[in-house]
Amino acid sequence: MPAWVRGTDGGWSNGTTIGRADAPVQRIIAHWFNLPNWHGPEPLTSATDDGGRCWWSGRWVTEIGGWRITVDVRPDHQRVWTDLDKVDVYMMTHVMELRRIDGARFTPDDAEPLLEALHIGVSFALGRWAAPMLPVGEDADGTIVWEDWRPLHCDPAQVTSAGWWYQRDHQALGDLLSRVIPAFADPTRRAVLRFQMMFAIISVGDKGFVEQRVMTGAAGLEHIMWQILVASGVLTEHQYRSMAAHQLLRKVLAAASIPVDIDPSLLPVITQFAADERQRQGTRLDGAKVVTQIRNRLVHPTGDQERVYRQDGLVAEAWLLTRHYLVLLILHSLGYQGLYRDLRKTSGWVADREDVPWARQ
Repeated sequence: MPAWVRGTDGGWSNGTTIGRADAPVQRIIAHWFNLPNWHGPEPLTSATDDGGRCWWSGRWVTEIGGWRITVDVRPDHQRVWTDLDKVDVYMMTHVMELRRIDGARFTPDDAEPLLEALHIGVSFALGRWAAPMLPVGEDADGTIVWEDWRPLHCDPAQVTSAGWWYQRDHQALGDLLSRVIPAFADPTRRAVLRFQMMFAIISVGDKGFVEQRVMTGAAGLEHIMWQILVASGVLTEHQYRSMAAHQLLRKVLAAASIPVDIDPSLLPVITQFAADERQRQGTRLDGAKVVTQIRNRLVHPTGDQERVYRQDGLVAEAWLLTRHYLVLLILHSLGYQGLYRDLRKTSGWVADREDVPWARQ
């Protein structure tokens, strides 16, 4: 393995793969880093140091696209998950097994789209990067014939995730993955969805400058608007470029049954900003106009930029609304029908969820 020595007791490596990725395997074992206490209903047991047995609820199994995915949580997850906010932590929290439902052998190359779908799909649900790393492939005799020691994107563990998924809602995650995994099996759709979800993961998270999150989320919105309106043939490229950004965003939000009204209980600063703009210019601002206008004022600094910073909390609320729209549009493009956490909210119970807007019709 290519590696660099930092001192007598350590160093670093960019990783490597060992064995052939086209070698037939019976199963792949991978290790998840920095997942919250996501555990399934099936019981697990292991031996203890004193010769007894330890029992806990911790296995989640789902079958998607011909694959059986089994995820086990470590028995001491609650203990190692304590005080995470005090230090940046990277830890192995779960182990995962991948098999074909029919018991057939497959190759690591066959499983590569599945591993990437799980990496990006689960990270999209959490609103931060978590990763299935150090996968190994075993043949029918249990002999390891392939290993992947490359690092993947992974954020420090957090007690409360910023994403739209509630970590104990197994049905919601299963619904999401049942749509993401088949999409990643299609190379063309995989490239598009991967890009959009990466924008969403960066935008949803609460790290970095809030302006950076607004701009990243706006870039994700522009990407998905182009995909929905131009790539699918709804508008020609000329028609698309002749329309204002807020008109395009309003069009795709309406098609997904996502309201553009500004909720004063969730976005009080934006509500006041819209009222001030209406009094000053005589124009009514909805969510689509606010998101695109604030983004434009940040990206194109003119005299109008000062007005964005005049009201404390305006840019932060623009970020909340931007990530709200981006996540919902991605979920709608996947056909997701389950529950989600409203990303405009910054308070309340962690388990507060509601139906996606299009499921309420």
